[in-house]
Amino acid sequence: MASNADIRTHWDHDGRRAERLGVQMQAALRPSGAKKFSVDVIDISVVGVGFGTAANLHIGDRVWLTVPGMAGLESHVVWRNGHRYGCEFINPLYAAVLDHIVELYRKKD
Repeated sequence: MASNADIRTHWDHDGRRAERLGVQMQAALRPSGAKKFSVDVIDISVVGVGFGTAANLHIGDRVWLTVPGMAGLESHVVWRNGHRYGCEFINPLYAAVLDHIVELYRKKD
Protein backbone atom coordinates (compact mmCIF):
# COMPACT_ATOMS: atom_id res chain seq x y z
CA MET A 1 0.00 0.00 0.00
CA ALA A 2 1.36 3.44 -0.95
CA SER A 3 1.94 6.00 1.78
CA ASN A 4 0.44 9.51 1.67
CA ALA A 5 3.89 10.83 0.75
CA ASP A 6 4.15 8.39 -2.19
CA ILE A 7 0.68 9.32 -3.41
CA ARG A 8 1.39 13.03 -3.20
CA THR A 9 4.79 12.88 -4.88
CA HIS A 10 3.48 10.77 -7.78
CA TRP A 11 0.38 12.91 -8.37
CA ASP A 12 0.25 14.00 -12.01
CA HIS A 13 -2.92 16.03 -12.47
CA ASP A 14 -2.49 18.89 -14.95
CA GLY A 15 1.22 18.09 -15.20
CA ARG A 16 1.87 18.70 -11.51
CA ARG A 17 4.01 16.40 -9.42
CA ALA A 18 1.88 16.63 -6.27
CA GLU A 19 -1.70 17.29 -5.26
CA ARG A 20 -2.35 20.88 -4.20
CA LEU A 21 -4.41 21.30 -1.05
CA GLY A 22 -6.40 24.48 -0.48
CA VAL A 23 -5.50 26.53 2.59
CA GLN A 24 -6.16 30.01 3.94
CA MET A 25 -3.28 31.45 5.92
CA GLN A 26 -0.98 34.39 6.26
CA ALA A 27 2.72 33.59 6.04
CA ALA A 28 5.90 35.61 5.79
CA LEU A 29 7.98 35.59 2.62
CA ARG A 30 11.56 36.82 2.44
CA PRO A 31 13.26 37.17 -0.92
CA SER A 32 17.03 36.70 -0.95
CA GLY A 33 18.67 39.93 0.25
CA ALA A 34 15.39 41.65 1.14
CA LYS A 35 13.05 42.17 4.08
CA LYS A 36 10.18 39.79 4.69
CA PHE A 37 6.57 40.68 4.03
CA SER A 38 3.18 39.04 4.41
CA VAL A 39 1.60 36.80 1.73
CA ASP A 40 -1.77 35.06 1.48
CA VAL A 41 -1.13 31.34 0.97
CA ILE A 42 -3.90 29.72 -1.07
CA ASP A 43 -2.59 26.21 -1.68
CA ILE A 44 0.27 23.96 -0.70
CA SER A 45 1.69 20.56 -1.60
CA VAL A 46 4.74 18.57 -0.61
CA VAL A 47 6.66 20.20 -3.47
CA GLY A 48 5.46 23.79 -3.49
CA VAL A 49 3.13 26.60 -2.54
CA GLY A 50 0.82 29.08 -4.23
CA PHE A 51 0.21 32.54 -2.78
CA GLY A 52 -0.93 36.05 -3.52
CA THR A 53 0.95 39.27 -2.85
CA ALA A 54 1.19 42.78 -4.24
CA ALA A 55 5.00 42.51 -4.07
CA ASN A 56 6.92 42.22 -7.32
CA LEU A 57 8.76 38.91 -7.60
CA HIS A 58 10.42 37.36 -10.64
CA ILE A 59 10.59 33.80 -11.91
CA GLY A 60 13.76 32.25 -10.53
CA ASP A 61 13.87 34.43 -7.39
CA ARG A 62 14.99 32.52 -4.30
CA VAL A 63 12.62 33.07 -1.36
CA TRP A 64 11.97 31.72 2.12
CA LEU A 65 8.38 31.08 3.20
CA THR A 66 7.75 31.12 6.95
CA VAL A 67 4.55 29.37 7.99
CA PRO A 68 3.51 30.38 11.54
CA GLY A 69 5.39 28.25 14.06
CA MET A 70 7.87 26.83 11.52
CA ALA A 71 11.33 27.62 10.23
CA GLY A 72 11.64 29.24 6.80
CA LEU A 73 11.11 26.95 3.81
CA GLU A 74 13.56 27.71 1.02
CA SER A 75 12.01 27.80 -2.43
CA HIS A 76 12.16 29.55 -5.79
CA VAL A 77 9.49 31.27 -7.86
CA VAL A 78 8.45 29.08 -10.81
CA TRP A 79 5.41 30.93 -12.15
CA ARG A 80 3.56 34.21 -11.91
CA ASN A 81 0.09 35.31 -13.00
CA GLY A 82 -0.58 38.91 -11.98
CA HIS A 83 -0.33 39.00 -8.20
CA ARG A 84 -0.43 35.21 -7.83
CA TYR A 85 2.77 33.20 -7.60
CA GLY A 86 3.86 29.59 -7.41
CA CYS A 87 7.04 28.45 -5.72
CA GLU A 88 8.78 25.10 -5.65
CA PHE A 89 10.40 24.03 -2.39
CA ILE A 90 14.12 23.27 -2.57
CA ASN A 91 13.48 20.32 -0.22
CA PRO A 92 10.01 18.73 -0.37
CA LEU A 93 7.92 18.79 2.80
CA TYR A 94 7.49 15.65 4.84
CA ALA A 95 3.93 14.34 4.51
CA ALA A 96 3.39 14.77 8.27
CA VAL A 97 4.37 18.45 8.05
CA LEU A 98 1.99 19.01 5.13
CA ASP A 99 -0.80 17.21 6.99
CA HIS A 100 -0.23 19.44 10.04
CA ILE A 101 -0.34 22.65 7.98
CA VAL A 102 -3.49 21.56 6.16
CA GLU A 103 -5.15 20.51 9.43
CA LEU A 104 -4.55 23.99 10.89
CA TYR A 105 -5.29 26.08 7.79
CA ARG A 106 -7.62 24.06 5.55
CA LYS A 107 -9.61 26.34 3.26
CA LYS A 108 -13.15 26.78 4.48
CA ASP A 109 -15.73 26.45 1.70
